Amino acid sequence: MSKSNSHQTTDENAQQQHELQGTSRQRFIWGDSAQCYSGSCEFFLFCWLGGGLIEKGCGGFLFACCQRQTTPSVKSGIGNSPTEPPAVPEFYGPVTNDPRCGLAADNLWAQERIVGGREAGFGTFPWQVYIRIGSSRCGGSLINDRHVVTAGHCVAKASPYQIAVTLGDYVLNSNTEPYPPVTVGVSQIKVHPHFKFTPQADRYDVAVLRLDRKVSYLPHIRPICLPDKGADFTGQYAWASGWGAVEAGSRLRPKTLQAVDVPVIESRDCEVWHRGKGINVVIYDEMICAGYQFGGKDSCQGDSGGPLMLQKGGRWYLIGIVSAGYSCAQRQQPGIYHRVAYTSDWVSYAANGN
Repeated sequence: MSKSNSHQTTDENAQQQHELQGTSRQRFIWGDSAQCYSGSCEFFLFCWLGGGLIEKGCGGFLFACCQRQTTPSVKSGIGNSPTEPPAVPEFYGPVTNDPRCGLAADNLWAQERIVGGREAGFGTFPWQVYIRIGSSRCGGSLINDRHVVTAGHCVAKASPYQIAVTLGDYVLNSNTEPYPPVTVGVSQIKVHPHFKFTPQADRYDVAVLRLDRKVSYLPHIRPICLPDKGADFTGQYAWASGWGAVEAGSRLRPKTLQAVDVPVIESRDCEVWHRGKGINVVIYDEMICAGYQFGGKDSCQGDSGGPLMLQKGGRWYLIGIVSAGYSCAQRQQPGIYHRVAYTSDWVSYAANGN
């Protein structure tokens, strides 16, 4: 190597080192959005004043990951699906349920307490699970002794080793319940093949997690039933549950499982109500809306992946998965859920060893 080339290489190395130091210094001051599972890295005060939800730090001085409310509040910034949704629904075979599905413990006193969006009562919804994905969290539903259903946007970017699933929990980080919760790992993630992130509500927002071991059914750990493919629940009242925020934009999360009753509404009404608030959202066939025209009750941030369910013939059915929503419990802004009856055959197929 010539002397001039040697000097040039030394100069280039010095320049690269200077650039790296500058980048590190910028990240130390301004933070790094790559550390955010969702939202952007920005000054915490701007986030708070703008009605955003602060999720966690992103490395900068007084900077944090901020979830904005101008887009559906549960978005995770996940990449597009490699395939477009088909024009005609695909068929994956019959829907198979666990024979013991949908049978909750005898907690009638607790079931009465959920109306109005209060604490659900221990064992009322024994299929409700709490999912940790790194520093993020979502809800989900147990459908047999080895599989959990959740929202695709919760886990599409994750690896199995990053996920922990807790079953039978009621009061988080507490040992006051009659039976203790059970935490298991995940061995496989199956996201619907047509899952797709959009600026509005995600398409085919459903995933099946295979647990790393079978779980034993107990009074507070039981599966929920899947509905028949194509079943329609419009006009019926259902219940949404989770440990999500109790009001829009709040950083506070309840420790006790919450539940709220909401009516399933027509998709066109859902679109019209949103347009009345200046929000142009399309409710596709695999989506379902539930909520009140004048607000007051809804699922919220942190409830993603959790169940929308109703009781029929003595059994509980999973009819929706908490997916998206523009704020929470606001007038003419009902919650948007994945319609499980549209993909229940795929969920059953994914959960039965295929």
